[in-house]
Order: sequence, then C-alpha cells, then structure tokens
Amino acid sequence: MTKDSILYDRNGKRVRRLDGVIADGDRLVVGMRLMDAAPASPSVVTLRDVEGDAPPTQEQLDAAYQARCSRMEDAWRHPDQQNAVRPTPPTSVDAAIAQRNARVESAWRS
Repeated sequence: MTKDSILYDRNGKRVRRLDGVIADGDRLVVGMRLMDAAPASPSVVTLRDVEGDAPPTQEQLDAAYQARCSRMEDAWRHPDQQNAVRPTPPTSVDAAIAQRNARVESAWRS
C-alpha cells in the first residue's frame, strides 16, 4: 500500500492491515491529482529517448520534471502563453469531427 492511501473496513472504520492485504469488504481510498487543461503535447515526459529504443536516464527524468515544475510555477507570470498552448475550438461540427478523427488516427504515434 502507498502512503497516500486510506483503508476503511466494512463498517467505515479506518484500519491499517499489518500484512498489507485488503480484507473482504474493505474500501481503499487513494487521492488523485488532476490538472485541468493539460496539453497532450510532445513536451510531456515520455519513457523513450530520441531513437525510441532506450528508456531515459534518471538525470533526464529529473531535468524534465524540474522544467515542468518551473513552467507551472511561472505560469501565472505569463498568462498570454497559456492561451498559446490550448488548441482553438472548432468552428463547426464537421471541423470538430475532422479534428477528432485526426487525433484518433495519429494516437498510436505518441
């Protein structure tokens, strides 16, 4: 179990199982962080390098994480850049369907 989870028994009492096994009737509650309007773009940390054959090193992951943290911390200073990341909404139903189809067709590449 993780440190961010809470385990309740079938009566709603908060419990801690020493063996780490969830009993019948127990309920596991886990917090989840959500980020609204997060772009699905290549700037997101991926698990492959440029060649696409090896996982990134820990230094590369740390650098990408720090870059993301600094972008989020400084986002309030540059509100004009937030609008540049968001895609423009489609003007018609046909345009929306075409954009969706294009995303579905290229989803396997990411």
